Amino acid sequence: MKLRPLSLLCALTLCACDGKTSDGGGAASAPKPTPPAGAAADGEPAVGTVRGTVRLADGASLPGYSPEQMEKRVLDHAKRGPWPEACTPPKLIDRQPVRAREGGALGGLVIAASQFKQQPKRPQRVHELVIEDCRLRPRTVAAMVGDVLRVKNGVSYPFMPSYGNEPQLRTLTPGQTYDVKLDKPGVTPVLCGFTAPCGRTDVVVMMHPLATTTGDDGSFVIENFPADQKVKLSAWHPLFKEASLELQIGRGEDKTVELVIEPAVAAVPAEADGAEPAPGGEAKPADKAQEPTPAQEAEAKAAKPAAPAGAEPVK
Repeated sequence: MKLRPLSLLCALTLCACDGKTSDGGGAASAPKPTPPAGAAADGEPAVGTVRGTVRLADGASLPGYSPEQMEKRVLDHAKRGPWPEACTPPKLIDRQPVRAREGGALGGLVIAASQFKQQPKRPQRVHELVIEDCRLRPRTVAAMVGDVLRVKNGVSYPFMPSYGNEPQLRTLTPGQTYDVKLDKPGVTPVLCGFTAPCGRTDVVVMMHPLATTTGDDGSFVIENFPADQKVKLSAWHPLFKEASLELQIGRGEDKTVELVIEPAVAAVPAEADGAEPAPGGEAKPADKAQEPTPAQEAEAKAAKPAAPAGAEPVK
């Protein structure tokens, strides 16, 4: 995955005003500092609110991951356990992390700002991932360096989730949790392996807090959005090309926007919803025909988009 560099250094300036003498030729008045770039005259950050939706480009279909991208392979010769009876059978739509909501808005995309003047701050947050019905929820997480990812098993079955290339898999019995400190920016999947798959969550870690995801209804809100300056706003996901726009809002303004996004990889056939067998089961001929061809896989690999601005590792 190509990563695009971005500088998020603060631009802070301090300027002195020209002093004026009194009628009697007294000393000049003390210089008054200019507020930092991005701050209002009273020294408080100049901010507003940006909200909106992202819709799929006309004529496009929702993309999906391949079966191999949905599971952590531990040993090539080791067979995973059977699909847990406590969960509903897997479906092809499980491989589509971004779903179209009512009115065409897309849920599960990352929304991030960039090219602003002053680095915002916020306290550390804990982002909870829960395995429900043998599937990780939510499917996409937008976090900041320093945050914590908490993975919890909510199913009466042991799972072995893993964040990225962790050297060891952890077994989570029902109700157990484990925490991951998000200390590096980038895009990292959470997957399960060995005992049974648990779907996939993509964790996008940014260098700043001006990021969120589109919710179940396809909408998003970013509060404390930098005002009185031009800022780039992007919608992104590993399966989609970046969609962006430039906007400028006033202090205290509440602005609504819409972005249009295009897939970057092949779509999962919607008509095959529910046709995929459980892992280890025998696939029907129609199911086998729905797997991507080598040409499609090569095209998808070449089309992998860059991560959103602010999510690339610092060199």
